[in-house]
Amino acid sequence: MDYEPMYKKPGDLIRSDEWNKIVDELKALKSYIENMTRSVTLTALPSPIGRSFALSTGVTEDFNYGVDVMGLITRQYYGGAQQTGDICRFGLSDYADIISYWSGAANGDKEALVISIEYVDGSVFTSEKLYIHEWSNLRPKGSKNPYVEYLQSPNQRLWYRYVLVNPDPDKEIRYITFKDSDPDCALRIANVMHYVTRVKPLAVKPE
Repeated sequence: MDYEPMYKKPGDLIRSDEWNKIVDELKALKSYIENMTRSVTLTALPSPIGRSFALSTGVTEDFNYGVDVMGLITRQYYGGAQQTGDICRFGLSDYADIISYWSGAANGDKEALVISIEYVDGSVFTSEKLYIHEWSNLRPKGSKNPYVEYLQSPNQRLWYRYVLVNPDPDKEIRYITFKDSDPDCALRIANVMHYVTRVKPLAVKPE
């Protein structure tokens, strides 16, 4: 959108087409600003709960990716065998419209993952049970919690990237917690998270 300022002298009249052009340009600028977004990628995420492990060094075959770095992923969080409960919790302290995370599961292809978002105001959103794909062979996206991309290791193990829409994007997020709800599904969560948020204009305080 190109804008060339047209200066008027005191008392000059403005033609209706000139005025309408200014109004249209201001409307377009307002719409552009309101739809601006920023993308953030968080890596090497620590968690106050759960345990993190390397991708291949010192892990059992059920959690071995054959390499210790896949893209931005360097660690994995998972619970013990036949256990359920919280896997990990990541701090955010920001606003987010869309959150994406990396996951996968041994004995997957099940609705097993539950995600809770805790907001700064103390309220909590808890998702329904989310479908997580099997990690040992590439699966089609399907219609249940389809992934948006994947990473495949040299030994053909998979990380899938999923997307969660934040139901309250105007609330600041404090924590995001990932929970395994199925004892037969060995879920893992990567130490990388991405989110997209709309750019919020600064509020002008009245004088």
